[in-house]
Amino acid sequence: MKILNTKISHIERSKVGFEHWVDVTYQAPILKGTYTIRVMLLLAFKAEDPEVIDYMVREWKKRDIIHHSILMYEQEKRGKKGA
Repeated sequence: MKILNTKISHIERSKVGFEHWVDVTYQAPILKGTYTIRVMLLLAFKAEDPEVIDYMVREWKKRDIIHHSILMYEQEKRGKKGA
């Protein structure tokens, strides 16, 4: 899996911290194309530095992105069977 881009969509303050909503564009060898998903990082502080957010997504959200790619692979396979 390769993360192509991360971009902060918006940051919201909540009762438990700062919700950082990040758009992540990735591609995986099992998929036909690229996908963009939105993930949430919950932090005690507001982080607006793109490099910090990129690092956190790559280290903390990689498992979620891999799980999403597996779900998309299954969807692509189902779509292929119906054609």
